[in-house]
Amino acid sequence: MLMDQLGYIISELPVLVLMIWFAVRLVQLRRARENRPAFTEDDRRILFEAVQNRGRTWRFYSRFALTILAVTALSVVEIIALAPFGAAIVAGALLLTAAAIVQRLLLHGH
Repeated sequence: MLMDQLGYIISELPVLVLMIWFAVRLVQLRRARENRPAFTEDDRRILFEAVQNRGRTWRFYSRFALTILAVTALSVVEIIALAPFGAAIVAGALLLTAAAIVQRLLLHGH
């Protein structure tokens, strides 16, 4: 049983690493074409600074609930549709979808 699970992880790991590598290179290529640095001040702020705690209102909590609902619903659909393609593909798609939903509804929603 353990060997089967370990074999599955070993077979999926290269696909996940390749997807991460491709995504990083794609961002670097887009920034290079726009004559922007590969690592910006916004990247440093997002990755290393603490999150600023804004006042929580009913509007924030309604958007938060909508975000949870949207991520959950789309995750179920993606898992059903993409499960035959492997765990790495499902993980990448879930991460991309969840990040896009959170960015649209929580970070840039007004």
